[in-house]
Amino acid sequence: MTDAEIFGYTKRLGEILKLPPSEQRDQRLTNFMSDLKEAYDIPSGVDQMRDFEWRHSSVMIFYRCAEDAMTFERG
Repeated sequence: MTDAEIFGYTKRLGEILKLPPSEQRDQRLTNFMSDLKEAYDIPSGVDQMRDFEWRHSSVMIFYRCAEDAMTFERG
């Protein structure tokens, strides 16, 4: 992840997190996470995810932050 990418994702996530908890905010967080998955090919398997998270911690910091900010019921 380049410095420019870090700056862009930081700015985008910060703008989303300024919104009050709502369906719109959650949808924007979901889109943010989807964009990260697509851009960095984040795996869905548990074992693969552990390895990816270890090798790409900066990407996963953004992903986990967005995930933790979700307010709707996840099942």
